[in-house]
Amino acid sequence: MNDELAEQLLCLRELVLAAGDMLLDSMGRIVHIEAKAATEFVTDVDKRVEDLVLEGLARTFPADAVLAEESGAHPGGGGSGGRTWYIDPLDGTTNFAHGYPIFAVSAGCAGPEGLVLGAVYLPYLDELYLAFRGGGARLERPRHGVAAPLARRTPVELESALLATGFPYVRDAAVDRTLSAVGAFLRAPCHGIRRGGSAAADLVHVAAGRLDGYFELRLRPWDTAGGTLVAREAGVIVTDLAGVEVAVPSPGVVAAAPGLHGRMLKMLAETAGREPV
Repeated sequence: MNDELAEQLLCLRELVLAAGDMLLDSMGRIVHIEAKAATEFVTDVDKRVEDLVLEGLARTFPADAVLAEESGAHPGGGGSGGRTWYIDPLDGTTNFAHGYPIFAVSAGCAGPEGLVLGAVYLPYLDELYLAFRGGGARLERPRHGVAAPLARRTPVELESALLATGFPYVRDAAVDRTLSAVGAFLRAPCHGIRRGGSAAADLVHVAAGRLDGYFELRLRPWDTAGGTLVAREAGVIVTDLAGVEVAVPSPGVVAAAPGLHGRMLKMLAETAGREPV
């Protein structure tokens, strides 16, 4: 099974590289921006990149179903054991539209046993993160000709941790809850908190050790699928806000190095008063 997944990951690698190249080629040349809800929007680039990825998946994995951010559900041809792909063609659309360089292509595939394939490509940073179930995680820098496995994360204390979070598009009570948690973590004190604007990027940066922990309250499965597998294969604990290791965390996610995850969960519960989002 691992040999088969490794071969499938190579196909996925080529697909996300092509999608990332399209994003880089389109920077600064957005033709159309369309409002979706509140402060959330979609560009013509999101849609063109998603079409590219969907065509590639249909060609390479025709039996699999797909859930894509912009076009929704696409039933597969069956016979793949009930697998579903979760696709975000441009995670960090707001960043991309403003020319801020943190954005990603994210793809994750889940079957009955959970996530089996994951890829997150940050083309501007030249960082390609790849993983298959049981095979560890890998970071490639395609333009630099560098590739290496990610070391498994070791325990980190909150007082020496760099954390990340994100804010929802709908500016409601979830913003207040996030800000309350940020204040508690800063007063702990942790080393700092960053807000990159891409859930996929934050998850893989925890995997790579650039961050130590990440939490966000309101996400969708296409935001988290690819990065969750990469993180878990690098020894990161990834759960929902209740601490359950669900296959594809949503709407909330907590991802952290060992020794840190439990403390983050406890503080998030305390600052929320255990109220659901």
